[in-house]
Amino acid sequence: MSALVFGHIELRLAERQLLVHGEPVALGSRGFDLLKALVGKRDRVVGKDELLDEVWPGLVVEENNLQVQISGLRRVLGARAISTVAGLGYRFTLAPGTVEPQRLQVASPPPAAAAMRARVLVADDNRVNRLLLCRSLELMGHHVSSADNGRQALELLRRQPFELLLLDLAMPELDGFGLLQFRADDAELREVAVIVTSALGGVAPVARCIELGADDFLHKPVDPWLLKARVESSLARKHHRDLQREALRRLTPGGPAEPRRLADACVLVARLHELLRQPHTPQELMELLNSWSTLMFDAIEGRGGEVAQFCGDGLLALFAEPRAAVQAGQDMIELTELFNAQRRTEGLAAISFGIGIARGELLVGAAVTARRAAYACVGEAVLSAEQLAAACARGGHGLLMDGLTRSGLQAEMGTAAVNESPDGPAYRTIQGEV
Repeated sequence: MSALVFGHIELRLAERQLLVHGEPVALGSRGFDLLKALVGKRDRVVGKDELLDEVWPGLVVEENNLQVQISGLRRVLGARAISTVAGLGYRFTLAPGTVEPQRLQVASPPPAAAAMRARVLVADDNRVNRLLLCRSLELMGHHVSSADNGRQALELLRRQPFELLLLDLAMPELDGFGLLQFRADDAELREVAVIVTSALGGVAPVARCIELGADDFLHKPVDPWLLKARVESSLARKHHRDLQREALRRLTPGGPAEPRRLADACVLVARLHELLRQPHTPQELMELLNSWSTLMFDAIEGRGGEVAQFCGDGLLALFAEPRAAVQAGQDMIELTELFNAQRRTEGLAAISFGIGIARGELLVGAAVTARRAAYACVGEAVLSAEQLAAACARGGHGLLMDGLTRSGLQAEMGTAAVNESPDGPAYRTIQGEV
């Protein structure tokens, strides 16, 4: 059979073409080979070694390459199209002729070709720098506008929609720090991703930009290859945030301005431990956070969860039922162990983090003032999950859950009580996949 159909997805094997909602989607050669292998073996779980041998025949590659390709396929096909079976491998889950399940699932992204084009604003008072940056971005396929001072850039941002701002710090009328402060105080402007480009040296300017909400920082002169990578990364994170907002709108059908009570939901909180005590440069720290969050988002979405809050070294995710939350936590631990193994081969320090999972009633919606707007998840379960995540560091645990979460697991899913929670018994898993 040369073509396979799974609801809104069509795979044309002979032409090596993938169509989503009838639109062709560009996949790399490795991505197509991986999808073909998973679809061809969709009656079973396909082991990671088997996939590595089939997609990269005769080559020695890191397992991280496989994870990156899986993550890319999920962004195109939907988070639940490929399931992760911890310790075993992956399985293609869509049934022929059916529509993919929609429970707590983000919408499928647009075709890759359209997703690559973005509206970008370059703000730089140096004409040479501004023209070179604009040319580089136009060659990437983006629609580019420019401003030669911060005040003009702010006016353009308020008049026109942009996905990304490349911002110089030393500008007349309004400098980059001032523009970042205006952005921080404006809910609509905060939706624009920001990459700071500056010749200022030292850690202080980088730290200040991060405090004001910048997504990334590039030192001048800007390397074209690094620029391309950072632009694509920032736009991908923005697209992730847009999908999360849409997912939360489905959790609260009236829209985020109309909060809704969720009678029974699971909250997963993950927090990195003592990250700032490790010897990182600002660029290394940002790259570490970007890589870790990419893996964690994939693990959560792969189990049908939604990331509701994200703050760099920590995140909060929502799940409809306990089993999926605990499975996602186990996947997160496994991916971090693989990530640490790769870091050790590069002579870098391993990272550690804790996961807390709690269950209960939640209020989900938007907390809004005249100067701030943020998605909010309120309830005792949120506080319990945060305390359990913090308790992981004290007790050396990777994952702790409360009693209500444990009560939703089947009896054979092994857990053991630990004395790590002041509010009652906490539990850890004592065997593999649950």
